[in-house]
Amino acid sequence: MSGPRVAFQGEPGAFSEEAALLHFPEAQTSPRRTLREVFQAVADGTCEAGVVPVENSEAGSINETYDLLLESHPTVRITGEVTLRVAHCLLGVPGTSLDRVRRVYSHPQALAQCERFLRSLGVEVVPFYDTAGSAQMLAQTRDLDAACVASRRAAELYGLVVLAEDVQTNPQNYTRFLTVGQTPAPRRDPSKTSVVFSTAHRPGALYRALGAFAHEGLNLTKLESRPSRQGVWEYVFYVDFEGHEEEDRVRRALDALRAHCLWVIHLGSYPAAGLPA
Repeated sequence: MSGPRVAFQGEPGAFSEEAALLHFPEAQTSPRRTLREVFQAVADGTCEAGVVPVENSEAGSINETYDLLLESHPTVRITGEVTLRVAHCLLGVPGTSLDRVRRVYSHPQALAQCERFLRSLGVEVVPFYDTAGSAQMLAQTRDLDAACVASRRAAELYGLVVLAEDVQTNPQNYTRFLTVGQTPAPRRDPSKTSVVFSTAHRPGALYRALGAFAHEGLNLTKLESRPSRQGVWEYVFYVDFEGHEEEDRVRRALDALRAHCLWVIHLGSYPAAGLPA
């Protein structure tokens, strides 16, 4: 029996594909050029699941993912999470050398994660839509003056050579990915729950909203604000916290949260993932 069809952003060899195979070992991975296309593939049933990056320990949050989670609700929900250690390599075509490189291509997040190393080379950094996509492009152009930041697996897939490895600024470089689907995840402890909410624009509104979690002893693991796009300097708040929607204390906290907010949307309760060994 074949595994689920799982959409990811990028080309084969992307870190998102690696995260997809880590979470769904039997998956039929399905590359998509953009994050929006990943969400669309899940929403229209083309794929049973999707895997999307949400934050990196060095470069921070992936804002587009947060926006798409809200935009795709209630059809698409969070069903799980994957934490992947990201080891970046500088790749080039056979025959080039590190001192010949003048341009480096990669996804903006990867370039940000390797900023110190790239600055030391004095090269031009060129944003590309995907890490593995930049490796694919380099393999096609055979440009001896260019390199890319991607995975060792991408080098193997596209016939490139590793010019330098572990070039990320932070040796403890992790990216957290979310799995998304249409069907809620079965409960398994430990769990996390993700919600997004909006408060009235008045003093103490956010303080009272967050007090709903403190009152029930729920630990917040992430708080992110994003522009509401409904008014100037108005925001919505994304919160991840420990616990599952089926727990009484979580139900009470969400009821109290609704009492202090203009609206609350439950994005999903799902099994929590720790750091990989």
